[in-house]
Amino acid sequence: MRNWSKYAGIFAAAFIVVSGAVCADTGETKAAEYLSEYYNVEPFSIDEDTDADAVNAVLTALGGKAIEGEFSNEAVIAEGIRLAGMEELALSYENEADPDKAKEVLEREGVTAEHEEYAPYIACALDLGLIESGAEGKTDPEEFLYRCMEIGGKGRHYVGRIQDENILSEMQTVMNEFVLFNNEQLTELGNLLVLGGTTTGYNLQYNKYRANFLADYTIMYGHDSFQHAVQLIGLLKSEGMDGYIQVKPKASVYEYMPEWGEPSEPTPTYAVREAAGGRYLCFAVEYDMEIEFDTKEEKEAFHQLIEDYAKKYDDRVDEDGNITAKLLAGSFWQPLYSSLTSMESEEYGEVADNVVYDKTGEYSLHSYSLPEKAGEIAEKVKELAPDLEAGPVTIYANPAFIRYLTGEDHQ
Repeated sequence: MRNWSKYAGIFAAAFIVVSGAVCADTGETKAAEYLSEYYNVEPFSIDEDTDADAVNAVLTALGGKAIEGEFSNEAVIAEGIRLAGMEELALSYENEADPDKAKEVLEREGVTAEHEEYAPYIACALDLGLIESGAEGKTDPEEFLYRCMEIGGKGRHYVGRIQDENILSEMQTVMNEFVLFNNEQLTELGNLLVLGGTTTGYNLQYNKYRANFLADYTIMYGHDSFQHAVQLIGLLKSEGMDGYIQVKPKASVYEYMPEWGEPSEPTPTYAVREAAGGRYLCFAVEYDMEIEFDTKEEKEAFHQLIEDYAKKYDDRVDEDGNITAKLLAGSFWQPLYSSLTSMESEEYGEVADNVVYDKTGEYSLHSYSLPEKAGEIAEKVKELAPDLEAGPVTIYANPAFIRYLTGEDHQ
């Protein structure tokens, strides 16, 4: 067992991770909670009592490599750069076009590399804002490693944060790229479930858009109006809330009824297609917006904001159903927003998200039901597609959606 004490000073003083600066730009990462939830890494620190083998175990758990040979904080910085997928960039700090770049960065920051071979890694980490020179106090190694992982695509995936200056335009840019997508295997199954009356509709999702957020702080909000999404983020900004945002496209499929009239011409985001027996199915691009709030209090407060600003009630519309109250564009009668963890508010209720994955695991089919119907849906899926992985996931949904599932009320 090698002890860390010989090397602890580098992180503790000269190369402190910029947890304050990082938080100022991107908010609290809750690095320790994140590493625990997604990588089963328990909170750790680096000080005179830290066991080097324990830190190596953390590095390997995160997908990195154990440090061989002499163990130092500089070696941890180098491994963090590798986790970030930035090793080639770091080594370019000694490119023949500017062979002294690493040295110049270290001199500018007043930093000295104890081991010359790590100089380009340290310089790169400084330029990327992963570490900072001249700070006082003890480092947060979890923050450093989390930020490295996030750059490397192994952490959260997000468009931005609520209070980012350009978040509204970023949301518009991302959503304007959404188009209908398909997975033949799951679409065939979903269509059979709808036409057979097992479910009234389903969503098809492409899992590369997964957010990887912390469940305790996250709400998922489904809708079809892009304008509504942007206005909702604007509302959250105005309320002083903050958190990470990811928006994920989904293909929403349901039966198109003849009484709705002649369907409009297909577009990249909408199509009505003929199915068996002269029936028709509608395929439309919608989205799930995931919001990981900075605090659980903000997550709990989200429900009342929707009730106040984005929810139709009879006394908020005219006789033709047009909104008369001052609500966000595209407000629904029965919106759907949910949490993977239970909420303090007793108004939320349990719902089954009946999930089926294709053979690659890249696509998933989702249909929502009351918990007592989940078994029936699972049996039907097993009958129609016995080779696919399926199973209900419990979510906690808002009261209006519970009323939709039970048929108790239209509002």
